[in-house]
Amino acid sequence: MNMTRPTRKSHRKSSPPLSSGSRTETETEAEAEAEAKGESSKYCHSCGRLLPRSKDDPTPRKYCSTTCRTHSRSSNLRDIRTDLIKAFHHSLHTRPNGGIAICSEVEKVVFGSVREPTPDPDNNNQAEKVGIYHDDMTESGKSKNIKGLSKTEEREEARRAARRLVAFGFHNQGIENEKRQVEAIQNGKAVETSFAKGEWGIRWK
Repeated sequence: MNMTRPTRKSHRKSSPPLSSGSRTETETEAEAEAEAKGESSKYCHSCGRLLPRSKDDPTPRKYCSTTCRTHSRSSNLRDIRTDLIKAFHHSLHTRPNGGIAICSEVEKVVFGSVREPTPDPDNNNQAEKVGIYHDDMTESGKSKNIKGLSKTEEREEARRAARRLVAFGFHNQGIENEKRQVEAIQNGKAVETSFAKGEWGIRWK
């Protein structure tokens, strides 16, 4: 008599497969780190705008155009870029939490277009602090104007600096001990700097 033993069924449940949209903890941390670093592969290292995407050219790019590549290597603009970064940092540092450093205000401080800073009613000490910094920068600004920057170019330089700060942070723009990130604000809302028109500024995240 042929007797066969019944096969036992396993009651152990198999783990469901991860969906293609799932993210492991390591991947999530890596994405957060990339975001904190400004996702450098996405933005031009000169103007701070989003880089054009091309499937035909998978090679990572640092600049969106030949003009930006040349601009980033200009020795005539090196001091101006440094002063703009310092001016944005000083403006944010002396403002209350949530305060916005407006591009046009920083432009005036660096290029010496005005002699008096705009007082902030929320911070009585700010006007005095910014005023000292402004006076120091004005003499430097006068010498910079001799280099031939037009008002339009001065305006764009200030906005280039702000876009780079949003994309890469202060620590990648010459102020290495400043790890805080900033975001672009226009009309009270966070915006993508590549498409911001008119008046806007930056604030701490």
